[in-house]
Amino acid sequence: MDSSTGTSGIDEFTVVMKRLFILDSIHNNRLATILLAVIFVVAAIIIVGATKNKGSSLIDPSRQFYEADDLVINLQPLRDEFSMLEKNPDVSVYFEALNTGANISINKDAEFFPASLLKTPLILAVAKKIERGEWKWNTEIKLTEADKNQDFGPLWTRPSGTLFTIEELAKQMLINSDNTAYFVLLNNLDPNELVKVQNYLGLYDFVSDDLRISAKKYAPILRSLFSATYLSVENSEKILNWMSESNFNDYLAGGLPPATKFSHKIGVEDEKRSYLDAGIVYLPNRPYILIAMVKNYDANQADAIMRDVSQRVYNYMLNYPRNI
Repeated sequence: MDSSTGTSGIDEFTVVMKRLFILDSIHNNRLATILLAVIFVVAAIIIVGATKNKGSSLIDPSRQFYEADDLVINLQPLRDEFSMLEKNPDVSVYFEALNTGANISINKDAEFFPASLLKTPLILAVAKKIERGEWKWNTEIKLTEADKNQDFGPLWTRPSGTLFTIEELAKQMLINSDNTAYFVLLNNLDPNELVKVQNYLGLYDFVSDDLRISAKKYAPILRSLFSATYLSVENSEKILNWMSESNFNDYLAGGLPPATKFSHKIGVEDEKRSYLDAGIVYLPNRPYILIAMVKNYDANQADAIMRDVSQRVYNYMLNYPRNI
């Protein structure tokens, strides 16, 4: 479409509609009249957007959908607030403003035992298998004794031989962090499916030889869900919705106002003193990724650290640019 004039845009749009036989039957159907009105409203929005960006072919096309104040680029004041954490190798934080990609990495090379954060790449592999038609969300899988794990979730109490749909297992795994649901899916998945996820996202050294991950390396998993690049829009949104229903409201969630939508996954390994939370905060018009990993503290101390980080980031994003 030629963005230099709204008239040519409407003409092209009309030609397309005629080819679809919509205009030829307009007088016969009231519904068609309504449909045509909707179509021309949409066309007008597109044309106005094109006209608004006239002569701006070098500008990010998404710029027309955001106010300038919602495009967060200056993170230095927030970085200064976190200066005390940079001296602490037992805390790692990754933050990214999704509208612009502006980000902060604190102790980006520090590594942590991943615990239940490994459940997120697993659900990507499961959903991709469904998209290829090899499974369906209503496919049933049988629970075995080898799948059972008592650490998190209730499914281990169910008798062996119980059938669960993949959707039931996925929801239990993401909402309740159910370990048994994780092992049922993992034990029925070809390991190469997980390798494909890692390769697509560029996570070649995602998990180190001693089974450790870093906050920054985990970010592409959340970014791919937000942008629906690895999975379809439908399945990406399905997974993010389940993650937003998480029953765990401590850690990063504890630093957010109660009504804030937060699609996240927590990880807890008390024996290794590893505590993690990673997700997307849906602040209106200013969504962002926030990941925090803490080790060598007790659970209460880790919770306090992550709440403080989350609250500082939220307040900065909420008040930008008045706070610079």
